[in-house]
Amino acid sequence: MTKSKASLVLAALVIFVLILGSVPKAAAARDVTFTVLVKSAFLRGGPSLDAPRVFSVFHNQVYPVTGRTADNSWLQLNEIGWIWSALGKVEGDVNALPVLAATGADAPVPMSAPSAPSNSVPAASARVDYTVLVKSTFARSAPSFSAPRVYSVFKGQTFRVLAQSADGVWAQIDFPNRKTDAWVVASYGSLSGDLGAVPVSGANPAPAPTVAAASVPAPGTIISLGSRARDIYQYGLSVGNNPRRFSKIGDCNSVTPFFLTPFDNPTDYQLGGPYVSLQETIRNFAGSFSRESVAAHDGFSAATVLDPAWADRRVCRSGESPVACEYRLNRPSLAVISLGTNSVWQTDADYEAGLRRIIQFLLDRGVVPILSTKADNLEGDGRFNQIIVRLAAEYDVPLWNFQLAVQGLPNSGLTEDNFHLVWGSAIFNSPNDLQTGWQWRNLTALQALDAVWRAVR
Repeated sequence: MTKSKASLVLAALVIFVLILGSVPKAAAARDVTFTVLVKSAFLRGGPSLDAPRVFSVFHNQVYPVTGRTADNSWLQLNEIGWIWSALGKVEGDVNALPVLAATGADAPVPMSAPSAPSNSVPAASARVDYTVLVKSTFARSAPSFSAPRVYSVFKGQTFRVLAQSADGVWAQIDFPNRKTDAWVVASYGSLSGDLGAVPVSGANPAPAPTVAAASVPAPGTIISLGSRARDIYQYGLSVGNNPRRFSKIGDCNSVTPFFLTPFDNPTDYQLGGPYVSLQETIRNFAGSFSRESVAAHDGFSAATVLDPAWADRRVCRSGESPVACEYRLNRPSLAVISLGTNSVWQTDADYEAGLRRIIQFLLDRGVVPILSTKADNLEGDGRFNQIIVRLAAEYDVPLWNFQLAVQGLPNSGLTEDNFHLVWGSAIFNSPNDLQTGWQWRNLTALQALDAVWRAVR
């Protein structure tokens, strides 16, 4: 072959390779895409944080997904490398892609519990499955915490859903060889399918009392978990976050000795009725309830918690914001964000930008953010609460809708200044005791911590 012909062949090969590289990998890869939501991240040579870094990706970049782990916790992008799925947003049917590894770090795939035949099983088109997310929980004979415990279910088990309670808080599952009905808390697991397609069954004793003529929402109606919480939490544990600590990021409604502090002193609170199960969460996070967070202080706003000028110079480093300082000092696994009362001087855009920065800071470090709405409406038209709810849905992270919890109280549980809450002790034994904004704030905040903690374990 002459030198000129060899050059032509080489050029043709180069062109062929370039064209091949530009062709989509497969139809499935074209149909499923991954959008990077963090500022930047590394693709790795395998589905593990210990695998070598092979490529850098950046915010808002979009890549075709070409493979996945069995639990969808890691995704292969364009056959280049692997990324932790919680770092971005997936569009398309990821379950249609090939499974290229068991799970992240080659962990075994949880086995599902078999379902026994039942005449009451819904039609195949309306099938809904429930997978347990908490370490373990009890199935009860009726949709109520006061109903007898009939079975134990464990993390990773999957059951067919037969019915739901009227408020959607409970799901009836088809437990194998069951001799009685089996009801579980819906938020303690994940649901595949449309829960609205299964029938409503059985009486539903409300677990929460009433205040005056208004109905106080049950936990399931004021707390939503999002689908990313467990992945964020597990990543956080891998980088050293403490599963027994949470942090408070907020203003005067989030400071010690008022917010959650009573739960660190057994003589300062009483749990009654459906709330006794919250004691396990109190034990797990002992010490965090009364701890003074450097990211929670009178006057803090969505801007000041990010400003190093507002940091506590006694414990924070030069140039460190209150949020960054709090993370370094505490290394929490969860963080309750409750800001907005002192942000009325901000525009909606500035308030939202500040919240986004806080959320992203926590996500980058594997801390599960629990966004809280507020009882007041100082900014008018509920604008800040709308932003909070929208961001929780956009980032797919937990939301504690405190505003909904107190809407049945006189003046939404607020004093005459319309932004401080009416004080009340942490006594939750009877409906007559639950009349103040602070009682409902501390109770529903504890319920939010409990729901998220059980879901991520």
